[in-house]
Amino acid sequence: MEKLSKILAALLIIVVAAFAYTLIFGLSFEFLASEGKESDSYLPVVSGENISAYKASCTELNLSKASENPTSLNGQKIKVKGQIQKKIEHVQFNKKRTYIELKVPELSPDPYILVSYSTTIPFKQGDIITVYGEYFYPAKTETSPELANKFLPGIKAAYIEKT
Repeated sequence: MEKLSKILAALLIIVVAAFAYTLIFGLSFEFLASEGKESDSYLPVVSGENISAYKASCTELNLSKASENPTSLNGQKIKVKGQIQKKIEHVQFNKKRTYIELKVPELSPDPYILVSYSTTIPFKQGDIITVYGEYFYPAKTETSPELANKFLPGIKAAYIEKT
């Protein structure tokens, strides 16, 4: 009888651990390719003396154009300012990455842009940031109930600064 209870306890621990792992690491970020190439999801981080040149190469996101025809801006270097609503750090392609749900109130009907960044950032939920990178549409998330199954604009960020 004691041996049976030990086996059941071990099985229970395995089931709970598997469930916890799925909750933590099993979230689906469809705009972050789980397969494919790293360049499909991320841009290299811009740093040092290249920052000012990269920032100058980005244009302000045309919010009305993004609302009217979201695919028309695909591949363009843009910058956009917004507030971090959700920040998730995760490991992908053997590197720690950052995923951000950025709220841009002027964007309608859904005021969110999904941001993928090639490394971690020191900013937190509620911070106002400016993101510089490459625009793409559609991006899809299944992490937040209010954004579940919605197609939203995305940015593969190369540089992020707190504003």
